[in-house]
Amino acid sequence: KDSYTRGHSQRVADVSVEIGRELGMTEHELRQLRYGGILHDVGKIGIVDAILCKQDRLTDDEMAVMRGHPEIGDQIIEPVSFLASVRSAVRSHHERWDGSGYPDKLVGENIPRIARIVACADTFDACTSTRPYQKAMSLDVAVGILDRLSGKQLDPDVVDALKRVLAERGLRVEGSLEPVKLVS
Repeated sequence: KDSYTRGHSQRVADVSVEIGRELGMTEHELRQLRYGGILHDVGKIGIVDAILCKQDRLTDDEMAVMRGHPEIGDQIIEPVSFLASVRSAVRSHHERWDGSGYPDKLVGENIPRIARIVACADTFDACTSTRPYQKAMSLDVAVGILDRLSGKQLDPDVVDALKRVLAERGLRVEGSLEPVKLVS
């Protein structure tokens, strides 16, 4: 529906798979992560353009509408039987480790692992991408944000795995042709 979401979804899928590799997941699980990353925001199809493409901060009412996209996405892919294993990535990628997320207020390890990984990759890409209301952050700043969100919004083990990927192999971020590494 919009070019940012298309590129964002592909990067989230790529980062999710790299996190999954670092966590020792099977090829089957990595394939699920790829689909989950690509489809995590599919529910935005059901969000009106005036909200989805708004250049300014969303109002509380607009934010409430936007928060409906995980449930819309879940409803979209529910009838597709071969995607059953990735539905939780779509539905639960905005759940928070501390239980303050949406739509189901899941806490900690009650959040499906695939969703915890996609959530971390989603946050990382949001930080390192330019959006209408925010310029891309440097890798160091993005990792600082992930560290602050670890144990609150994000699964600490998943954040640690992402940091290991960044330190050891690097990742492609928006605008980079080669993987960028964390230098520390």
